[in-house]
Amino acid sequence: MYSIIKDVLNKGSYELVDILNKINKLWVENNLTEEERDELVNLARTNAIPDNSYADNTTQIASLFEYYQQLDSRVTALENSSGTIEPIEPEEEWPEYVQPTGAHNAYKIGNRVMFQGKKYICQVDGCVWDPLTYPSAWELVETTE
Repeated sequence: MYSIIKDVLNKGSYELVDILNKINKLWVENNLTEEERDELVNLARTNAIPDNSYADNTTQIASLFEYYQQLDSRVTALENSSGTIEPIEPEEEWPEYVQPTGAHNAYKIGNRVMFQGKKYICQVDGCVWDPLTYPSAWELVETTE
């Protein structure tokens, strides 16, 4: 086993972490002496080629770049005649009111909630009451829908 691993290390076509784990496994299984293990570990570190350890990352980066190019093409296609991109208004989130159990999850100024089908914005920090129990802590948002 020692000579096979040494041949692989001399060729340099291995991923460093993977080969070090294999060398240690062989040593733990008593297939290598401690001296052989130390020699192979040093040889592995000396002959390691960084590209072999980053091959997965390189592939991921290439895929991400291809995805970026596709997105860029799609955004360009969405541009209007003046060369600007039409803004898309984000939909506001109005989560359903949940009764806080204490200060750790109390509502803060600006928090938005839906309560009994209506939209409210919290006006005080540390609010643990719903809009019916403590109306002055909440601003009812008039909707034009």
